[in-house]
Amino acid sequence: MKNYMLLFFAFIFFACNNSQKKSDSTNKTDSASATLQPDESTTATSTFKILSFDKNGQTLKDSIKGILVDGLSWQDAEGEHRVLFTAIPVEMNKSGQQAGAVYAYCFIKNATGWKKKWEVKDRIDACEVDATCEFLPNSFTVTDNDANNLGEVCFLYKLSCKGDVSPDEKKLIMYEGVNKYAIRGSTILQFEGGKEGGDKKIDASFTKAAKPLLDFANSQWDKFGTTKY
Repeated sequence: MKNYMLLFFAFIFFACNNSQKKSDSTNKTDSASATLQPDESTTATSTFKILSFDKNGQTLKDSIKGILVDGLSWQDAEGEHRVLFTAIPVEMNKSGQQAGAVYAYCFIKNATGWKKKWEVKDRIDACEVDATCEFLPNSFTVTDNDANNLGEVCFLYKLSCKGDVSPDEKKLIMYEGVNKYAIRGSTILQFEGGKEGGDKKIDASFTKAAKPLLDFANSQWDKFGTTKY
């Protein structure tokens, strides 16, 4: 009888001990799983955001030259920005020569107002034949292709002084922060059975840019500046 009682108590002891080990093991597993879950409170969020732009409500008109063509507004890691694209239409001066200009102004907002960050200007002067100096319509963009929370401004324009039907000089300008990148070449005149123009030279500055910036610039270059006859 004593032997049976000893066996019974031994069975109870080992059963309880084994159950406790399983419980401890389960608790350790649950604890480890919890530490592997991502901490949502520290997940990075993008600060880049495109803002609405009111062409008719600009307060920076005293800081620019020319007629306002278009503009862009955005927020990024450096703050709130605004870019204004303006032009002085081609017209004939008193000497019977044509002239025109395009400008791009970037401003950043600070505690006291707006401060100019960069400026681009290009022009045609003293053209004795037909002058062209204008932005390519709808080529104005602000993006964050490399996802570094810095907006990239990109735009294209063309200019020429010529007395025939031939391609114009074509330029693409891109800014990320204060870093400037460019592609230069010519527009394309597309005829039935052929084309003229299409020269392209990528500026060495793009070798220092992230690949997504050049990829986007190339796609914009191909998208604008072709005239079909």
